[in-house]
Amino acid sequence: MRATVIDHVIVHGMTMAEAGLRVCPNLSRFTVATIIRAFRQHNRVERKPHRGGRVAIFTAAQETLIVDMVRENNLIRLREIRDKVIADNVNFESIDDVSLATIGRVLRRQKMRMKQVYRVPFERNSARHKDLRYEYVQV
Repeated sequence: MRATVIDHVIVHGMTMAEAGLRVCPNLSRFTVATIIRAFRQHNRVERKPHRGGRVAIFTAAQETLIVDMVRENNLIRLREIRDKVIADNVNFESIDDVSLATIGRVLRRQKMRMKQVYRVPFERNSARHKDLRYEYVQV
């Protein structure tokens, strides 16, 4: 898209507003001017690479290991996952401490939910209770 904008403005002589409308209906002339300025000053068509910000604590392979922990034992809690991560110096060698929020964020990014596990009374699913529920629905 950026190369097309540059082509329309510099080669074909369109105005910045016309080039913006031709390439993308909601591309403003200010955005087109920024693209042209970057091309003229730095001879750069693509966007600047992302830089700065915090470095990710876990690699993709380590995140997969955390997800596998949950898949093996879905009764595991975030605290137990944290303890296993800190204790495992083979797969998580550079990690000395990690917060529960970070582990929760990793699992949420992998579309996993950590629901609270609770025990269900056995008699809730007995034949007598099922019959009573069936009769209640029929009334």
